[in-house]
This record gives sequence, C-alpha cells and structure tokens, in this order.
Amino acid sequence: MGVTVKNILQLPSFRGAKVLTGRKSLHRTVSSLSVLEVSNADFSSKIVKTVQEEWYAEEIVISSLYSIKDNVDKQCETVQYLIDLGEVGLILYYVGIIIPKVPEEVLQLAESQNFIIICMPKNDYSLRYNEVIYEVMEAIVLDNQTINDNFVNESLEKVSILPEHSRSVEIMLKLLSDRLKANIVLTNTNLEVVNQVMWPRNSTLDVVTIIQGYAPYTMNGGTGAEKPDISCFVDHKIIRQKNGEALYLFLIKENSKLPGKTMDKISEVVQVAINLWGDKHNEVSEYALVKAIINDESEKMRRLAHQLHIDVAAIQMIWLVYIQDLSEEKCIREELSEYLSKYYKTAVIQTIDNCIIVLLGNYSYKYNEVEVAEEYIETTSFLSSISEMVYAPRMRNTTDVRRMYQLVNQVGKKVHLIYHQRKWFTAAEIRSMKRAIDLSVQGEEVTEEWMSVIAPILDDLESVRTLMVFLLDAKGNYDVCAKLLFVHKNTVKYRIKKISELLGYDITMNSEFYDVYLACMIYRLINN
Repeated sequence: MGVTVKNILQLPSFRGAKVLTGRKSLHRTVSSLSVLEVSNADFSSKIVKTVQEEWYAEEIVISSLYSIKDNVDKQCETVQYLIDLGEVGLILYYVGIIIPKVPEEVLQLAESQNFIIICMPKNDYSLRYNEVIYEVMEAIVLDNQTINDNFVNESLEKVSILPEHSRSVEIMLKLLSDRLKANIVLTNTNLEVVNQVMWPRNSTLDVVTIIQGYAPYTMNGGTGAEKPDISCFVDHKIIRQKNGEALYLFLIKENSKLPGKTMDKISEVVQVAINLWGDKHNEVSEYALVKAIINDESEKMRRLAHQLHIDVAAIQMIWLVYIQDLSEEKCIREELSEYLSKYYKTAVIQTIDNCIIVLLGNYSYKYNEVEVAEEYIETTSFLSSISEMVYAPRMRNTTDVRRMYQLVNQVGKKVHLIYHQRKWFTAAEIRSMKRAIDLSVQGEEVTEEWMSVIAPILDDLESVRTLMVFLLDAKGNYDVCAKLLFVHKNTVKYRIKKISELLGYDITMNSEFYDVYLACMIYRLINN
C-alpha cells in the first residue's frame, strides 16, 4: 500500500511524537521528505516560481519555523502555503525551545483542511533531523523496490484524492516517475513527444534521441535492425486512446534495470489514466492547449502551442466567464470572439466544464483593459446566462494562468455568499475572498477578532446592511449603493459618514478601509 504517515509514526525516531492535526489524513502515502527553514512564504514562493511548478502530493516537510518563530500570522501563511502546494504535512521540531507552543490559530487552520502537523517531543535539545530523514527515506526506498499487486489501484487512488484540476495524465506520469526514479515519455505513433517527465527533473538526458535509436530495434521484435548502443534500460508499451488511436509509452531508467513486470503495471496505470483524464489526449486543438495549461501538462502545452502557432508567452490576461445555462455556451463564445477581436491580436477562447476560459495577449487598444472587461459585462446580451466573470491582468506566464483558475475554483460558490448583488470581479477581489474564507474557518477566536473591527455597529442592522452593500456590492459607489438600498444618495452619504465615525476608519478611503472590507466579507460568510 506504500509508506503511509501512520507507518512512519511507528519508526523509532518518532517515539514520543504527537499528531496535533489531520488525523483523518494519516492514511496518506509519503514518498519524499524535505526540510523547510526558509519559512517566509513570500520568499519560498519566489523560489518555487523559478522552476517548473510541481504538485507535492506525497511530500512531508520538516521544520522548526525558526525564522518566523515570533510571527503567528507568518506561521499561518506558511501552513497555508504548504497546503496549497499539496504537501502531506509538517513535522515540527524544537517546540518549547524555538516556539513556546504551536499557536491555536495554526492548529485550527491545519485541522480545517485536514493538514497533518506532527509535533516531535517538546523541549528536547537532542533531536536531530537526520534521524527522521534516514528512517523515513529507508522505508520509502525499500517500499519502492517492490511493485505489488495493488500498485495500479494505489497509483490511481493517489491521483483521485487530488483536487479535480490536478487530476491529469501528466500528474500521474510525475507520480510514477518519482516512484520508479525513471524517465517516462508518451509519444504518438510518429514518435513525437506528447508528455515527458524526467528523473531527476533537471535531467539533460536526450530521451528523444534514445527513443528514436531504440524504436527501430524493439518494434521489429529485435530483428531487422541493429541493437542501439545505449547505457539506459528502455522498455515500451502501446497505450490506446478512447478513439482507438495508439500512443507509445516509454520507460527509460539510467544505471539499473527495473524489476520484472514493472512495465506491465506502469502501462496499466497509464492506460486507466488516459481513459479517465486523457480524453483526446493526442488531439491538436485550442481546447487541448487550454486543458494542458490548467492541468500543468508543460510538455504537451509547448508541443500544442508550436503546432497551433500560438505564442503562449504573449498571454498576459485571463477572463473566466462562468455560465449557468450551457445551451447558450456557443453563442457566448462567438460573442466574446467578435468583441475581443477589436482589442487583442491573441485570443484563445475555450469552454471547460461550465467555465469559458479566455486567454488574451497583444493588446492593441488605447483604453484601459479594465474598461474593456467592464464594457463587455455591461453590454453583453447573455448577462442572465452568466453567473460570474473574473478579470485577471498581468499574467506573467501560464503558471499564473493556472494558479488564477485554481484560485477561482477554490473560492467557488462562496463568491455569492460574499457578494450578493454582483457578477463581475477582479483578481484582487478573488484573492481577498480566499483570505476571508481561510480566516472564517480558523475558529471562534480569529473570527471574533475580525468582528471587533465592525463591533460598534453590529447592533444596528441598518448600519450593517448599509456598510455591507456600500463596500461589497456597490464597490464604494454612492449612486449604486443608493439604488440597491432604495434610498436617496444623500442618505447613503450620511450613513457612511456616521459609520466611519463609529468605526474609526474612513471607509471612503482605500488606504483605510481594507480591514473593514475584510471584516464585512467574513461577516457575510459566517452569517449566511
């Protein structure tokens, strides 16, 4: 079944350790360990963004949180950062020495998302990271040497527990590559690479040349061609897509040969993954390109972009248009295409599930891009079919596109709990929503602290409603707020002035109202 967290807790190096949070996740498999002592999430994220983004679905982290030992907010931010990366959990060292105790806010955040925190024995100066590292990695290595009868089900289960947007053929290939410490390549029948996962990830091994040299020999049954002189172990299987078209799966391992029947098991896993998540996996289309971007299928994305002559590096804008009436989807896409062609030279518009994903680049108009988005939502003839639209500028690369898509889906339907009267949102508002949602589930102490920001008016329902509508639904616009409340504009101005005096914040000034704004979002979340 693989090495689970429950298994590693039985190792001698964990004697005296306590599971503080995430007991429901102790069945999760661990395939690697890493040490995190650069615990500032801002700095860590800069490091991660410099390399190809990974989903760390089977990794557990060791840390003492030394660099943020006195900052509870940064500790919560770091835990959330690890959760967002997909880490299994955190092994916390030197509690009572470096941090006096694990803050309640950290525990509540971790428990709310089933994130495991293991506290090593408190006040123990004799603890050493290397003891846990050695024993855990030894257990993982021994387990990886066997490909048992449950291997197929185990592998599929690991991907199926990931968030929906992370379930893909490439993620499965990454997990298999990590498990086998081998290069895995998927090609079409012309030996053109469809997916390619290297081991290690920064490997410069020329797998394309190896495959081209190996294929003529092995695909003729070892006859009619000279056996290539290569130093790697190479094996392959044919994988069938749903439409019957063939793909070739190559397994390339340096220095050592894999155990018998490994290729049979691997091909069975990949075949099921193709059936589940690889619909039209070899298709060359804009739809396949967008799917590759949001599923983090980097090799496939580059191949498709080249074949379609689309410069993905030019993409700097994303619109996400969520529709509630799928019968209008084609008409909405056609309207978007016609409208955006006036402003952007690059426009990729495709529908995934109930979301029309619009990728834009090479802006060629003199007006602000926000105005282009606002004008569309104000003039579209399909407003009743659109449940929400998100506008996200300054996308630096396809990683930013994928993260924004994932973030919006994490916020999900809660957007309508926070914003009762709106359909159009900016990326900044989505990020604020995600922060409010995270804060709202961190326990009574945290929510009470935020409610204290607006406490002076909580007993006055008229003031509460005015404040919520003004900041959240009307975006600070007096005219819109008056219309939504069915009162005169001057009445709104009077109420807002009175509310500002009571709260001690001038909620008409951007530099002052953010805490009030966040408190209003949390209020609506916990009162809905």
